[in-house]
Amino acid sequence: MNKDFVKNKVLGSLICAATGDSIGAATENLPFWSIREKYNGELREFVAPDKSAFAYGNKKGEITDDFSQTYLLAKQIIDNNGVIDKTVVEKMLIQWSGIPHWFNRFAGPTTRFAIENIKSRYAGKGELVRNEVIDYARQATNGAAMKISPAGLFNPCNVEKAIQDACTIASVTHDNDLAIAGACATAAAIAYAFSEDATVDGLIQAAIYGAEEGEKLGSKIRVVGGPNVAERIKLAIKIAESSEAKEKKLEQIYNWVGTGLHISEAVPAALGIIKICEGDALDSTFEAINIGYDTDTVACICGSMVGALQGVNNEMFDYMSIIDQANDIDIHTLADEITNIITK
Repeated sequence: MNKDFVKNKVLGSLICAATGDSIGAATENLPFWSIREKYNGELREFVAPDKSAFAYGNKKGEITDDFSQTYLLAKQIIDNNGVIDKTVVEKMLIQWSGIPHWFNRFAGPTTRFAIENIKSRYAGKGELVRNEVIDYARQATNGAAMKISPAGLFNPCNVEKAIQDACTIASVTHDNDLAIAGACATAAAIAYAFSEDATVDGLIQAAIYGAEEGEKLGSKIRVVGGPNVAERIKLAIKIAESSEAKEKKLEQIYNWVGTGLHISEAVPAALGIIKICEGDALDSTFEAINIGYDTDTVACICGSMVGALQGVNNEMFDYMSIIDQANDIDIHTLADEITNIITK
């Protein structure tokens, strides 16, 4: 594959995911209509989250758990010569847990349990006993997809391998059929996006296929109750293809599909937004930022897919500069390192 072409896709995905996470941290928890009232329409610039958001205390441009885990996971995969296995995921989680600014403020119960379990096994104390009643209810969450983009980025045009790697990554923290289906849908879409003739509709079909295959893989591990991810994607696309005005369709995604913590809301919502915005990377990312509820995660997932589809543009470099400086990271170098591995 052409190196410049690949880097363009990788960089677009990383920047849009990081932008969605960072700006979306300010709109998180707010309803669809409240965001429009609060920001005189929509928020399309970096601001510091206020007391309404989980990320209260972040400065403008700072990321949350979504992109911070994505970034560290990609670095671990690079250190492993591009090979994705359970160990790189566990190393990332341990590394992430050692960064108080991210772990203490953003780690949810599913991730905390997974990290405690990993540390217990590494210390030779064995597996922790899970509370099955709580676990079944909480683990089909969008945390499975928020960090999954490396499964697609390291497997350009290889949808099947992206699905397998997404299952490997997701199952460390979210070991059930629904969560894995959502993760595989996202990874499959990103892997497909590297095709030279990639389209929005092709991206959506790859995501549906990934969700169906991911559900099969996940059902071999653990089955939980909840809406089917592939069917929810189809619902989101049906809304997106209606004759309603753009704003009305976005509101219907918020109300009918949902934009919350459940994987069957966040991933389908992200794909519906991409379809509504006709694959425009920044427009899709910003509409996800302004969709309401779990905006940082929905926008991170959305940006990771649509950024890979469209690739980078000059405007995105301005966002990257702000995010790099605010978080002491280097997205451009990360994109170079990923590109070097997948094009060698």
